Amino acid sequence: MTFCLLFLLTLAGGRAEDAHAGNELSVAVLQNYPPFSYTDEQGDLVGFDVEFAAALCRQLRATCRTVSLPLRAILAGMASQSLDMAVAGLGVTEERSRIMFFSNSYYRSHSLYIGRPGIRLDEAGLEGKVLAAQHDSMQMAALRANWRGKAVVMGFESHKGMLDALVRGRVDVVLIDGFPGMDFLGSPEGAGFVMLGNPVLPRKNPSGSCVAVSMRHPELVGRINQAILTLRVTGEYERIMRKYFPFSIY
Repeated sequence: MTFCLLFLLTLAGGRAEDAHAGNELSVAVLQNYPPFSYTDEQGDLVGFDVEFAAALCRQLRATCRTVSLPLRAILAGMASQSLDMAVAGLGVTEERSRIMFFSNSYYRSHSLYIGRPGIRLDEAGLEGKVLAAQHDSMQMAALRANWRGKAVVMGFESHKGMLDALVRGRVDVVLIDGFPGMDFLGSPEGAGFVMLGNPVLPRKNPSGSCVAVSMRHPELVGRINQAILTLRVTGEYERIMRKYFPFSIY
């Protein structure tokens, strides 16, 4: 059954118009966002999204130039069409759908509230506290919807800057994607911090985390969806995933 499905996928891919074969595509990943994208000790850009993006590009038979950018810069690049793709775990929102296309999801995640032990996630517990998320993220939208006027809500350009502020005591609580959140809690910098309450799934993101595609390339969406399926059928997705996660993220 797997062989037959793989054969059909290969056949379909061979017949599809390969408009981007041999061309260079600009692909963005999030900056300093372990375990999805980060710089290792050798100075190389690594992580799940980095390897997954490279695997997608091989399936598309395209040459890709991968850059790491803050979330706000990625969204601006998609809006200006200076980026072709973003493999950055973006969730679908009405606002984002006006400036980019989305693939099927390639992983699913919840968000975590992280802070010092003893902080309560209610109006009394958060009164006077500083809550933070990345600018333009779905977590920031959730903080504003739930806590604006009840606590101080602060936005950060970068994931790293936000966590540094938490460690230094400038911020009391952060709302962060679950996988980078767990990575932080397992790090030396995360010692003394805990997950507050239960993981939450942004109500406006039932679609999961998707590859964003420039509106200049509507034909790429179907080919990326096919590539995601092929990577799963062949086991390549599983191989990449297991390098960075001890559990399934799909």
